[in-house]
Amino acid sequence: MAEASQYVIFRMDDQLYGADIAVVREVSYLTPVTRLPNAPHYVEGVIDLRGEVMPIIDLRKRLGLPGRPADGDTRIMVLSAGGITAAVIVDGVEQVISIDADTIAQPDSSVAVAGQDYVYGVARMDGRLVVLIDLSRLLSIAVA
Repeated sequence: MAEASQYVIFRMDDQLYGADIAVVREVSYLTPVTRLPNAPHYVEGVIDLRGEVMPIIDLRKRLGLPGRPADGDTRIMVLSAGGITAAVIVDGVEQVISIDADTIAQPDSSVAVAGQDYVYGVARMDGRLVVLIDLSRLLSIAVA
């Protein structure tokens, strides 16, 4: 039997995404953003979360999805990986689940999609597909 890992399941539009829970430090409500001049288009600016200032990335923009105004479901996921801490804005956070490694299908390399550098698999959850994203890789590239 394959080893299971835990994933934070979050939503962008009607699509479900999963991120390794080891990278997600916490989930919080969206806080006021201070804009930064000349930042990449997907970096909204910085936030002050309980005294810790960190960059905040609009994951929709980073993945090439159309923009959407924040609403009551909008959340930020605070990520920590490789000594870097940053927050990403997502449409909503659903749950934490365990996914067996042998149930993860690898994406077809012949299909070019936005964000494909970060997608490392697709899993089934309750009859729906969940796109698994390597947020630690996204984080290291996005704020470097």
